[in-house]
Amino acid sequence: MNADIARQAHHLGSFSRPYCPRCGAILLIAEQSAFNLNGGIRHDWACDHCGEEFATSVRVLPPQA
Repeated sequence: MNADIARQAHHLGSFSRPYCPRCGAILLIAEQSAFNLNGGIRHDWACDHCGEEFATSVRVLPPQA
């Protein structure tokens, strides 16, 4: 993922499917997902309609004290 795509990364507040930030198409399946030990999951997406690539993240565990 290059720097331009990383700048476009944003966070979702829910588990809903994201919309492409360029064309607005709804995306169904992430290209790649990764769980981190801080309790989050990062999803890398590529739009089938326009090719835009971006990332989202979701927190699935409460923050560690």
